Amino acid sequence: MAGRLNRYLFDADGRVRRTRMLVTAATLIAMALGGSLMFTAIALFVPNPPLALAWMLLFVVALKIPLIAFCGWLIYRNKEIPGVPVVWSGREVREILTYLSAQATASLSRPDARPRLSYLSREAWHVADQAEGEMKADAVGVALEIDRLAADHGVHRTA
Repeated sequence: MAGRLNRYLFDADGRVRRTRMLVTAATLIAMALGGSLMFTAIALFVPNPPLALAWMLLFVVALKIPLIAFCGWLIYRNKEIPGVPVVWSGREVREILTYLSAQATASLSRPDARPRLSYLSREAWHVADQAEGEMKADAVGVALEIDRLAADHGVHRTA
């Protein structure tokens, strides 16, 4: 079941299929809200209290548990364990490096360029430490370029 759900909500590269994810989440949220509405309606309109309790429990389980399970599955699927290094794919490293480069360039015209460049430098070196293979060289190149921009603005890199 999880494999089918994975294929339905994520493409082969692990990217979210936004429309499918939004429809799935909206459906589950609507079911949960419908469960609350039914909970209230049954409490008001079913005269037999034991029967009303049974119906209420059925609606809670049938309409709210799927949303809770879905949220739990998403959390479990995307967990990062403290102390265990994160392993990024080449695509993720490229996206991070592109973002860091763009932010470094954009920060040059800002009044707080120094602290921004200092922060971006630390982030770029962190990516360089984590990256492997060909991506490590690209990450080091981006980190050095950000360090050059930072040095031009009077920021000195500390260890």
